[in-house]
Amino acid sequence: MARPQRVSDEEILKTARKIFLEHGPKVSVDVIADRLGVSAQAVYKRFSTKQELLLECLRPPGVPQWTEELNAGPTDEPLAEQLTHVVTVISRFFVEMSARMAVLHWSGISEKDIFAHYDPPPPVIGIRALAGWLKKAHERGLIRDVDTEATAIALLGSLHAPVHLERIVGLKVIDHSPEEYVEQVVSVYLQGLHPSSN
Repeated sequence: MARPQRVSDEEILKTARKIFLEHGPKVSVDVIADRLGVSAQAVYKRFSTKQELLLECLRPPGVPQWTEELNAGPTDEPLAEQLTHVVTVISRFFVEMSARMAVLHWSGISEKDIFAHYDPPPPVIGIRALAGWLKKAHERGLIRDVDTEATAIALLGSLHAPVHLERIVGLKVIDHSPEEYVEQVVSVYLQGLHPSSN
C-alpha cells in the first residue's frame, strides 16, 4: 500500500491519542505510524520524542472546552435544566481527561511537566469560568449569594472525585450511572443554591 506524502500534525495527534488511550503509553511509535500509513521517522520529524508526542496528544487543552459554554450563560432557561447541562458537560470532560492523565501518569511524566507551559493552568481557568457563571446566575436572581469560587471548587470536586477514584485507584465508589450521578449532584446543588435557602 502506498504511503501518503503528508499527514497533518492534528491527524498524528488524533491517531496517537486514540492508540495511547487504547493500548497505554508503552505502545510503539511504529504502531501509530503504521495506522497513519507513514514511517515512524515521519512522526519523529514532527514530534522529536515519544514523550513529546505523549504530552502533545494527551495533556489537557489550555482552555477547557466547556468554559466557552459557561461564558455564554446563564440564560433564561430554568436553572435545573441549565445546571444539568453544565454538570453533564463538565462530567464528560473529566471522564476524558482522567483517561488521558492516567496514561500520562503511567508513562512516568510528572504533573509538573504536564502543566509546565500553562499560565494559568486549565483547572484554574475552569474554576474561574464556573465561578463567573455562578456570579451571573446570582445577579439574575437564579441562585442565592454564595462564595462563587468555593462553590465552583466544591462542584468541580464532586464531579472529578468519582472519576479519579475509579480511574487511578480502581475503586468504584458509587453504583449510579453517569446520568444518575449528575441528577443527584444537580439535586443537591439546586437545594443549596436556591434563593430561598438564605
